[in-house]
Amino acid sequence: DVFDNVATFLNAQKNGQHVDQQQHQHPEAITVRKSVHWHANPVRALAFLPDSGRHKGNSGSVISGGEESVLVTWQLDRDFHRPSHFVSRVGQGGILHTLCCMHTGKIVVFCSDNSVQCFHGANYDRLWTEQGIASMMLHEEGVIKSNEKQHGIKKGPILMSKDPITGHPVLANLPGAPGMVHWYDPKSASVVGTLEVAPYNRVSRRDPRVDPNIPTPAVTHIAIGQDGKDMITVDTVWTENTSVGREYSLVGPQGDETPMSVCTSIKFYSFSDAKGRKPDQRKHRHGDVPMNYELVSSMASPHGREGEVCALAMSPNGETACTLSRQEDAFRIWSKNTTYSPTGVASVMWKCLYKVKTPAGYANLLSQSNCASPGQNLVAFSSDGSVLSVCYGSRVTLWDHTSATLLNSLSSADDIHHLHFLTKDDDFLLMTSESQVAIKSPFGGAGQSCYLGNDEWSVDMSAYGRDAKVSSVIPFGDGSMGAKGFFAVSVAIDNGAETVVMVVNRSERGVACVKDSGSLMYWRIKGAVSSLCVNECIGSGVELLAITEDCRMLSLNVGIHKAKSVLSLKSQSTSISQTQAPVLQVGSAVDSQPMKKRKISTMPRGKGKARQFETGFEFPSLSGKFITSFLSRK
Repeated sequence: DVFDNVATFLNAQKNGQHVDQQQHQHPEAITVRKSVHWHANPVRALAFLPDSGRHKGNSGSVISGGEESVLVTWQLDRDFHRPSHFVSRVGQGGILHTLCCMHTGKIVVFCSDNSVQCFHGANYDRLWTEQGIASMMLHEEGVIKSNEKQHGIKKGPILMSKDPITGHPVLANLPGAPGMVHWYDPKSASVVGTLEVAPYNRVSRRDPRVDPNIPTPAVTHIAIGQDGKDMITVDTVWTENTSVGREYSLVGPQGDETPMSVCTSIKFYSFSDAKGRKPDQRKHRHGDVPMNYELVSSMASPHGREGEVCALAMSPNGETACTLSRQEDAFRIWSKNTTYSPTGVASVMWKCLYKVKTPAGYANLLSQSNCASPGQNLVAFSSDGSVLSVCYGSRVTLWDHTSATLLNSLSSADDIHHLHFLTKDDDFLLMTSESQVAIKSPFGGAGQSCYLGNDEWSVDMSAYGRDAKVSSVIPFGDGSMGAKGFFAVSVAIDNGAETVVMVVNRSERGVACVKDSGSLMYWRIKGAVSSLCVNECIGSGVELLAITEDCRMLSLNVGIHKAKSVLSLKSQSTSISQTQAPVLQVGSAVDSQPMKKRKISTMPRGKGKARQFETGFEFPSLSGKFITSFLSRK
């Protein structure tokens, strides 16, 4: 046996003994070398199959795997130069490790998409699979060359939102799951649903030494309706067809340039339950967890060949959507049309109603701003869907999208990165720039507020340091806490080495606290946060889910007591007392002088109370329809 002979030589060499060459030949003399080829990319995993079952008597059977995500079986003892069996598309990422059980013959495979799968050793059927957050990139991607400049690939941050139907967070733009949308269950720490938005070929190069790695597709935007029945995605796919999409060049390892194009597509999905769902013709293996979403409409290059989508929003009722393009310098309104057959079967179709070019006076604001990139909310609908807000740099425009009428415009000192409407009972705009968080009234104008309550305020987060940046902000919606104007914000400090996450009470202009215990909703965690999601609200307690750039999902909860942790990775939050928490105290009232730039800075303080504006009576809450009517008459 080769291994016994090698072991004899190694032990003799280790002990300084002499080996009789007549009884034990040198391993180089008895080793038979054989080379077989199938993998186009480097092989990452090798394992011998057990001498049992289907491979009884075939002690030379070997399995291999690599970047192609194909499990290949070789029967080397039969002098075969080709693989004897394939299992394709094992995972979204390449195969990293393989393990064969010598007793049961089962094959366990670990892929770079953070999945562990078990296959039957005889018929290669998949027995089970478990997948976590796909955090590992599949491979290093080539360098993009555009406009005579070389730069790295920026696909935007990881996107996370809560699914109203399942209650699980929805993850998109994960490094290890390109072109996929995952439904993740924090309690079991596993993926419970998948949706393939942009299929692609795992093998993207012929010669790794010369050809560049073609970048994988990316789901850059996702929007879900309030009831979860409608979903819209925007994805980008690289193609060698230079007649479509925006042209780029990929630079290979030796400097060779390959002309490529990036095609942007918008896709509309409708959720169908088990009763009304059409039979799925695709073949699924055991362990697959496809979600019940049906692709009803799709359009390539929705903003023209050169246009990329930099923002996406859907109205709460799921009937209208808006996309914004920096290259086309316009936004488009999309509408859903539902028709019914004589038998009562619904047919859904989306179409573009109209395109609105950037109004005069705003033409260069969007193209010159540095914030029109994936992961930022530059368009938003009001809570009742009657008003649409579109950001152009430092300006916010309010539209009646049913008639394409410009209602009002607001200004900010810096370029706006995120924009949200608060709840239906709290008609305010939540805006963030690079380092500021501001609350403005949609009734305001250019430097002058027309709102009677004088509740506008802003906070400068640079008090945490010169490099402090607002990375994410999310309102609480129309729940118990959302109705009171609560929202969560994350601030990256020390160039993303640490992040401060806090829940802010809009009316009190400070960090919120639990009503009974007085515990502050304030955390300090390591790393940069990409997205926030409100997971649960019970009374005055809240649980947030935060996902970092290195794909760690953290549970941030206060006021909610549970028997066990809901996540395998707990957040390393800092325990602070009330005197250590920053109080977002507004220093002065809103300046009502027109055309005067206002910047209200707030420094973290140990103690203090926000200045309160007292009125003689309480104004009734106003709805979005009132906004439309009021602004159209202004």
